[in-house]
Amino acid sequence: MTTKWLKIRKVYPLEDMFLGVLFENGEFKKYDCKQLLDEIPVFHALENWNLFKRAEVAFGGCGVRWNENLDLAESELYLNGQDWPDAPREDEAVAELVARFVELRKKAKMTQQQVADKTGINQPSIARMENGGRAPQLSTILRLFDAVGYSLKPVLKQ
Repeated sequence: MTTKWLKIRKVYPLEDMFLGVLFENGEFKKYDCKQLLDEIPVFHALENWNLFKRAEVAFGGCGVRWNENLDLAESELYLNGQDWPDAPREDEAVAELVARFVELRKKAKMTQQQVADKTGINQPSIARMENGGRAPQLSTILRLFDAVGYSLKPVLKQ
């Protein structure tokens, strides 16, 4: 039996070799990369801030990568990361909206390309949003929900 790990939506390179990570379920974790220095010598390269700050979400949210030689799996970051209570919460709300959009797109049996055709947003941009590589603006989120037949307007009206 294989374990399905939570995908990463966004990564935040922080001071003192910490990574902040936002997972697809909205949880934020803070991971201390210094713990890797004794175990895996190649990670000493991350002591260079110019390299460390280039951390990015690996394709599909399956980890964090800096270059072709340095990466960390989502399972390592999730299991060994600590809760990050002071994380930037506006990203959490956007991540929740994007996750809900993905659920609704799949429920509507629409492909990313079909949504792209309806919204004018190109398919690679939709893929990056869904994989956490790009945080959409509110106007884009509204267009995406509209494309799959849903609206946020009832939530906004009193």
